[in-house]
Amino acid sequence: MKRPCLMLCLLGVAVQASAMDLKQAWDLLQYQGPIYQAAVHEKQAGSENRAIGEAGLLPQINASAYFNRVNGSQRQNGQDNDLDYDSKGANVRLRQPLFNKQKMAEYRQGQQRADYSVAVFDAKSQDAAVRLADAYFDVLLASETITLAKAKLNAFEEQLASAKRRKELGAGTITDVDESVARRDLAEADLIDAQDNLVNTRRKLEEYIGETPQSLTTLQPGFSTPPLMPGNLQDWLVKAQADSPLIHARRHSYELAEEEVKRARAGHWPTLDFVAGYTAGSSQSISEINQRNHYSSIGLELNIPLYSGGSTSALTRQASANSSKALDELDATRQEVISDTTREYRGVQSGALRIQALEKAVASNERSLSSTRKGFKEGGTSTNSDVLNAEELLYDARHDLFEAKLNYLMSRLRLASSVGSLGDDDIEQINNYLGPELMVSN
Repeated sequence: MKRPCLMLCLLGVAVQASAMDLKQAWDLLQYQGPIYQAAVHEKQAGSENRAIGEAGLLPQINASAYFNRVNGSQRQNGQDNDLDYDSKGANVRLRQPLFNKQKMAEYRQGQQRADYSVAVFDAKSQDAAVRLADAYFDVLLASETITLAKAKLNAFEEQLASAKRRKELGAGTITDVDESVARRDLAEADLIDAQDNLVNTRRKLEEYIGETPQSLTTLQPGFSTPPLMPGNLQDWLVKAQADSPLIHARRHSYELAEEEVKRARAGHWPTLDFVAGYTAGSSQSISEINQRNHYSSIGLELNIPLYSGGSTSALTRQASANSSKALDELDATRQEVISDTTREYRGVQSGALRIQALEKAVASNERSLSSTRKGFKEGGTSTNSDVLNAEELLYDARHDLFEAKLNYLMSRLRLASSVGSLGDDDIEQINNYLGPELMVSN
């Protein structure tokens, strides 16, 4: 316990000294995130199923002792005799299964339950990483939205001032002023919504890592979209079906159900146990008053089930149905993983193309706004509405570009998660896209 606490303290100092990045947030989640810790404890509990299953095959030793005070009378040959004596003793018994198909099935079930808990933990761990990144990026997007909303509001206010000046000079109309006021008011409302959204996204991030950072690292200006490795979808699908923790968990669940069928059928089989015992006592009965007895026993015990009211057959049919259900769930999960992998693979591929297109859109909208403003001021070739629309399009394009970059990174993380390979290296790769410090406040 000392080492994790020390590392957590050092991590806390580092986070306070500089802006938190995604890797530091991931480390915090692993050390103190309640959702992650719950998954850790669930795995620890599940691992004990190995010992529980094995215990049924090991010797069972029980000991007992008793002490009784006997008071009464005994009539013998027409004469009453008082009885007043102490009866006491102790015994130890050992039972070792030699042949028990139910115990063997329970042993294998213990192994499957433990393996199932490991697969579930892997799935929950990777899901936690994806959810954390999603929450982290939501804060970045909310903050960027505020920045763009403020810039758009300032631009509309400048355009409103320009429209008023033109009206005073006789070159503009009241319609231009009213339209500028309407756009400015809408921009102000958008800013209020963006500020509320930032509060909500910060709270969501705090839910995962246990604290609210005052500053985060946001996206670096440069943004690369390297090709996926491997580069074709089929290789990713093969890897997903082989390594997905969701499929592993369902497979263990199916194998566990198969062992339950064997355990139920074993109710028809006899069992053979080795038994041994040792007993010591004094005055154990009326006929043994004032006698001390010591004896031991050793032998084999065979139990043959003859009729159980049909419960064994019913349990077998029930277990078989549950096994078929588990197999169907395995097939459904496999198809779901294939669909998820395909979607995220396409998300990465199309996301890179979308980023390139939006980068061009931002550049072209910047040129369009510059030309529109020039036409509005100099020759009247552009109207006030043209300027307002051009400004709106530019800030929307910048917002869409920032969001597309975050979606691209999320698709890479989800793709790694769908094939069961998401880990610290993937978090570090995404973290390399983050750089400038971003102040996050209400």
